Amino acid sequence: MALLDNNAAADADNAQALAPLRVWIVGNLDIVQPLLRYGAQVHAMDSIEALYRELAIVPCDVVLIDTALMGKGLATTVGHLRRRDDLGVVLLVDAATPQRIAEGLWAGADACMPHRPEPDLLAAKLYSLRRRLPGELAQVQEAATGSARWELESGGWNLRAPSGTVLALTEAERAFLSLLFAAPDETVGRERLIAVLTDQPWSFDPHRIEVLVHRLRNRVRSGTGCTLPVRAVRGSGYRLTL
Repeated sequence: MALLDNNAAADADNAQALAPLRVWIVGNLDIVQPLLRYGAQVHAMDSIEALYRELAIVPCDVVLIDTALMGKGLATTVGHLRRRDDLGVVLLVDAATPQRIAEGLWAGADACMPHRPEPDLLAAKLYSLRRRLPGELAQVQEAATGSARWELESGGWNLRAPSGTVLALTEAERAFLSLLFAAPDETVGRERLIAVLTDQPWSFDPHRIEVLVHRLRNRVRSGTGCTLPVRAVRGSGYRLTL
């Protein structure tokens, strides 16, 4: 899977309307460049299996799935993705197969679009969808706090969100966030993170970090109403963006 950088300038007034929305596309790659022109951060992959692998490592905001790649597993796939309450799901469906459209919507998809959607219409749909995602609400709340910032308090045992809510941290969460807060906007390598999480790094399963981050994000979102600004850096580690 390759990260496609947004280096194309758009002439339209809403050229950055989707920034910094993270959109993952499974299948129809013809829509990659149009979405880049609207400011979206786009990842492209060629299978549902690749999508599942990457979701275990790097979060995104919206998934676009070309249903032509799928057989009878459409409802199962959509149902699995809908377990993530902060993830939007949009299906690209052949208009001649209304039963597939109904199947996807009944399973919980947020929207169905034509297999070859008009770029303007697709961008407008994603713009509308982002306003209903928890992450968008968190951005509004954080912007409303003005100069309020994320902070560690009480020796690192409490996390204060821009909303003003304080969340008590576990020992592992404290150790993880303390490293990130000590180097904001820098990537902290997995080796350093593992070193503070265990005294036996040789037997530590690196996937435990992914589980820790996933649970921490969910706790912070449900406990504070804000989205924790921790990003996975593929193949390297994690970064806190303040």
